[in-house]
Amino acid sequence: MKKVSIGDLILVVFCAVLLTYTATMLKFKNEKIDVKEKYNYDTETFEKLSYVKNVLKEKYLRDIDDDELIEGAINGMLESLEDPYTTYFNKEDAEQFLIETEGEYEGVGIYVSYDTAKKLVIVLTPIEGSPAAEAGLMPGDYIEFVDDVEVTSATLEEVSDMLKGEAGSAVKIGIVRYDEEKNITRFERVLTRRKINIDPVVEKVYEDNIGYIKLTSFDETTYKEFNTVYRDLTKNKKVKGLIIDLRNNPGGLLDVATNIADLLVPKGKIVYTVNKAGLKETIYSNTNRINIPLVVLINEGSASASEVLAGAVKDYGVGKIVGVKSYGKGVVQTLLSLKDDTFIKVTTNEYFSPNGNKIDGEGVLPDVVVELPEDVDSYYNLEYEKDTQLQTAIEELKKMM
Repeated sequence: MKKVSIGDLILVVFCAVLLTYTATMLKFKNEKIDVKEKYNYDTETFEKLSYVKNVLKEKYLRDIDDDELIEGAINGMLESLEDPYTTYFNKEDAEQFLIETEGEYEGVGIYVSYDTAKKLVIVLTPIEGSPAAEAGLMPGDYIEFVDDVEVTSATLEEVSDMLKGEAGSAVKIGIVRYDEEKNITRFERVLTRRKINIDPVVEKVYEDNIGYIKLTSFDETTYKEFNTVYRDLTKNKKVKGLIIDLRNNPGGLLDVATNIADLLVPKGKIVYTVNKAGLKETIYSNTNRINIPLVVLINEGSASASEVLAGAVKDYGVGKIVGVKSYGKGVVQTLLSLKDDTFIKVTTNEYFSPNGNKIDGEGVLPDVVVELPEDVDSYYNLEYEKDTQLQTAIEELKKMM
């Protein structure tokens, strides 16, 4: 498979609280940027900022930390863009971010995004087995306050700061939930932060030799584990058809998702991105692929790298997509390391499915639309008898087999 330097990471902004939101990104660029060499200064603007800094240091009543002033100026510029995915990471946040991409966290276990219309942080999905999932938080819930402090109109970074804390400590979260009739329910939960390990691959075998692989995220180990599980299912357990469950999978590393897609689709495009200048970069598959009847499950919690995989399967027609429309996260960020081990993340690209279908704000539409029953009160520990989406996936697979 041809590789380009594109990655799709879940942005971990929680800083040891496991508050995340999906963000498709170009892979972390390790070179240190010398701003003077790479970009021309706007001398007038720079002098203005320097003047304000000097005035504050001379006149402001209290002590001033130079680093805090600079970070505040950077954050102010990025926040003025009103783009929740364009952010600055100081040294502490940057270090924590790189640790947390390995799939082990301390926190409450929430993947979140930002609803620009409501100006609220929205729960994309809790992690199975996490404090958030055990407390009954669900995709689509909004965070209204943290420890009695209202966070209406707060940014993801601000909510992250409020949720910081060590494992064993408690945090109270106020939730707003809308039902299908747009009726509002407000409630609060007290969550105890703890260490959370994510198992990215779960396997089962259903009747009639149907294999099932649930991908909870696209972490560093997911591709290797997927290969191992798939070989076990097909060789030892002799399955004749495969279900890949991407429900509530918020994304992860794009090269992991495209490596898995490479096993499923024929030679051609898997995904491509377009930047501000119209420059297109494409990830391709090769000719070696799994030839097995396939169904992919998605829902409103399937985002980012999940949508790349589902979109490729759908466009090539190598499997049926079952469930409900995915989240619709299709803009790309670039992570740029600065000279002092901090970095900025900037929205730079948009990605599209092989047929050129727009993902951002649109999502992936299933071939077979199936809602869960209205009396299902949790997406986790869902009994098979009530999992109408999985049941439909099995029936569709039987037709293909």
